[in-house]
Amino acid sequence: MNGFGALRLITRNTTGAFSGEKLAVFGGKPVVPQGRVTPWPAAENKHLHALQGVVDGGRYHRVNHPIVSDLEQDLASWTGKWQVRAVGSGTAAIHIELDYVKERGEQVVTAALNWPGAVGPIKISGLEPVFVDVDMNLAGIDQRAAAEKFGPNVAAVLVTHLFGNNVLVPDARSAARAQGIAVIDDICQSIGAAKAIVGGAHLDADALALSGNGAKHLGAGELGFVITEDANLIAHVDRVSLSSSSRSGARIFSPYSQGYNYRPNVFSSSIAKLRVTEMDTQLQIRRDNCKLLWELIGELVGISPLFNPSDCDHSMLNFPLRIEPEALGFAPGPAARDFVVRSLQAEGVPICVWLTKPVFEYLPDICDNWKAADFPNTVKLLDTMFYVSEIAPPNNGELMELYAEAFHKVWNALHKQGPKIAAGAISG
Repeated sequence: MNGFGALRLITRNTTGAFSGEKLAVFGGKPVVPQGRVTPWPAAENKHLHALQGVVDGGRYHRVNHPIVSDLEQDLASWTGKWQVRAVGSGTAAIHIELDYVKERGEQVVTAALNWPGAVGPIKISGLEPVFVDVDMNLAGIDQRAAAEKFGPNVAAVLVTHLFGNNVLVPDARSAARAQGIAVIDDICQSIGAAKAIVGGAHLDADALALSGNGAKHLGAGELGFVITEDANLIAHVDRVSLSSSSRSGARIFSPYSQGYNYRPNVFSSSIAKLRVTEMDTQLQIRRDNCKLLWELIGELVGISPLFNPSDCDHSMLNFPLRIEPEALGFAPGPAARDFVVRSLQAEGVPICVWLTKPVFEYLPDICDNWKAADFPNTVKLLDTMFYVSEIAPPNNGELMELYAEAFHKVWNALHKQGPKIAAGAISG
């Protein structure tokens, strides 16, 4: 018997003790003790020392700050291919990249399952978003639907990698290349996509946008990165952003800058620099935790991962799952998901619901131009998905076993009482 099999047996025996217990949502004892989970970004004393180093250095800004320059070089080396330029945020990186390619057309094709901070820069750049549905087996852009939208008016396709997923979509990339359409990858939630994840090769992309936000893998603060092989795009970062200083630090006022001032935060950079040195270990622990958790709950009826947690290239920012309501006796819609989420949260499992509407409904300038009903896969995922948030170190396999116990406890109650139990949770 392998290690996963042994752990599954232990969990089954342990969860048997919960079979007669009241769910925590109804006043029972939670499975996961309070304080047992370490929330990301898992602050450590060495992060404080890094911040102190900035203070001791006496300079809190400048794009050519040694800490920022070292971080850019370290991250470029870690990816194994790209040039890197630090900016103010992942959203800023997307904006700069779209600004660079906007002369190619008037539109940007992207998925309706998306983050407002990724899609907002399309309008800011003077371009129009064209939304397509997602592939249910990928939780990423449907490459056939995307290719059907390609044409002479399209400047770029924006491929968003959510939750640590790798969205390879080779056919869409080839179709874009054939028509001179730029390929921009938003990897803010999937740092590992910057490495060689395509059969030993890197993504075929004009640019990648990465975030250093505290919720992301770099767990630093407000920070982002333009990642590319295009030296002209690297130069474009300064051209549109620096208005009062040059890359060398000289005090100049450029008449050509667009004045975006997307300069990186040095304090955030000091923490991100530490994270890069530990990134391979961090990613491996995230992957191991998600793989183990799925081994322990994969037999449960009516639940599935958004993408394969056993794929060793995924970055696993969190562990996204979705409910199949009909398999649990519920009608289609969010009711089953909402009960499961509330119940698992009460058991102490760090569960979150992401967005609940297609991205355009969060953006007032474009919300009236699109209808959710035209994106059935997106709506279905948004009605049924949630994610386990705290799977990063120092959280470990023992904690994943507790998460699994909570899942089994909730599913046991669902098996015994069916959908009527949800009404009790809501009224209670």
